[in-house]
Amino acid sequence: MSSLERYRYTPLPDGPYIRILTIFPGGPSDPLRGELELFNTDTGGDYEPVSYVWGDPSRSHEIVCNDKTLRLTTSLEGALRRIRLANQPRRIWADQLSINQDDLEERSQQVQFMNTIYKNATRVLVYLGEDCNTEAEEAFQLIRNLDQTFQEGESNEKFRIMNTKHLRDQPEAQRRAIELTAEEFTRIWIVQEIGTQAPATLYWGDSECDWDLIWGVARHLSDFHHLRKKLGLRTTDIKYLYKRFVEPDRAGRHANRLSLMYELHRAAHCRPTDPRDRVFAFLGHYAVREGNPQLAAIRADYTKSVEEIYCDIAERALLGDPGKTLITLAVVQHPRLPSKTSDRSRARHLVDAMPLPSWVPDWREHESHVLSEPTSSHRADASRPADLEIDRAAKVLKLRGIKVDVLEACSDPIPQKEFHFDKSRRVLAIESLWREICGKTGFDLKDRYLDDPNGDHAVFAYTQTLSSGGMATASWDARHYYEIDCEEWFAQGAAYLTAALADTDLVSAELRDKAIDGDLYKWTRAANGSASNRSFGRTAQDRYVLGPKAMEKGDVVCVLFGGKMPFVLRPWDDGKSLFVGECYVHGLMQGEAIELLKRGEIDEETFHIR
Repeated sequence: MSSLERYRYTPLPDGPYIRILTIFPGGPSDPLRGELELFNTDTGGDYEPVSYVWGDPSRSHEIVCNDKTLRLTTSLEGALRRIRLANQPRRIWADQLSINQDDLEERSQQVQFMNTIYKNATRVLVYLGEDCNTEAEEAFQLIRNLDQTFQEGESNEKFRIMNTKHLRDQPEAQRRAIELTAEEFTRIWIVQEIGTQAPATLYWGDSECDWDLIWGVARHLSDFHHLRKKLGLRTTDIKYLYKRFVEPDRAGRHANRLSLMYELHRAAHCRPTDPRDRVFAFLGHYAVREGNPQLAAIRADYTKSVEEIYCDIAERALLGDPGKTLITLAVVQHPRLPSKTSDRSRARHLVDAMPLPSWVPDWREHESHVLSEPTSSHRADASRPADLEIDRAAKVLKLRGIKVDVLEACSDPIPQKEFHFDKSRRVLAIESLWREICGKTGFDLKDRYLDDPNGDHAVFAYTQTLSSGGMATASWDARHYYEIDCEEWFAQGAAYLTAALADTDLVSAELRDKAIDGDLYKWTRAANGSASNRSFGRTAQDRYVLGPKAMEKGDVVCVLFGGKMPFVLRPWDDGKSLFVGECYVHGLMQGEAIELLKRGEIDEETFHIR
């Protein structure tokens, strides 16, 4: 190590100031040298932020900066050597050097500028690491070849067959580009680092490739489901990032992104080093400024615990929601909850030991897609606004709503892709749930839901419940939900039943007739998206429920004002409840409970949730 004096940071002045590193030119083996200077983000100027994985946090390398030494990690040292130019200086921003990592206050303060830093960049430099197996150029060349091929004939069936075979036959090394970038692109901070309009270049060893090219190939590969499955290509992780920090069309299919709670939930697959960054990494997102003044006022604070951060953002989201919705509760997903059926003393102890109140989303947990998407047309609450308050001292959420029913039977969690159509399978959830939970045998048009002679067929209620009413299908088809006739939904579910149970006599001839015009794959896709990792249940009044995996017999089904979907609560001690999660209940999705309330058939009450 150098004998030079160690570099000491001076506090940043008030205002939109950051530090930019000018890295001096040099050859491959030359020491790293540069200069840190103040930069006002409001005045503009060229610079390139560096995106990289920290890796081993020990700072075992150094750079001579302002004639003093600064310690840095192996990963950043490799990144700086790769992007350093031979003949001219290069102005960059790198969090490890541009922010005093030993100053918690400065780290917290600088987070608010992160989106501005990347949004205004000349180009983002993404360092993937060393090319240890000499495979980078082959891999990136595969991406270039695929891009050219896709540009030449993506709609031609011959093209599709030829290039499916072409990609399958590539050497293992040539697939690594997409695989490696998929791994790299699950870091939590990468979402805003390359999710803006700024162009980005990926560096892997001595090779490089533009981000737009990789994204474009990943987008085209979405059409090759079986190929992606065979090769294990997680192209959805790459597609997720593209312009994630660029505000979408408010009338388009990506309008869900205008909800911060939705975005935090959607980022569950991303990996943070610090779990507080699940929130802090999104403080520059446009959704933070969507009319909720309490969310807009939040600042990163690394002196607070994870639990303090998660409680704070939940309270702000609930109390400041301009639409008075319960999207914050919709994203709560528990892998497990203390059960009322277990030993009471032990159950009380488990509740007291819970790190967060049951109504606060734990962003470290993720079980399923959220059903109550902001753009969803479900209206269990008949658009009645949320009526709530929070006892901060006791961490109790009080909110108004209606108790509708009690769960009588619940299934085990439904595995992912359980409803994927496969003729070779013999044990099918579509048949076992119908028999074990609904108490029925064959599928026909004889039984009516809730024994209402004028109501839906029970089998229709069943397939609609498992697919959350087919809401996702309407979105994929870019159609308004209520413009789709119920017979079309019925035909899709009947088509799946007919195909899945083709070797049995469980499906009646009348139901098979219903299936003639149905698209079984639309139902399959909707049901897999909705039901995976959730439980199916039946209530005491024979309502069908698709709810959280943690729900159990004795839990209550409620419609809470402000909620697009009903919710499941678990009655607990002292008149309080535990929050279990959102659910789909056939026959309660369009304000039917509110109508019962208006007719005086059920009562409104205040729920106290701990």
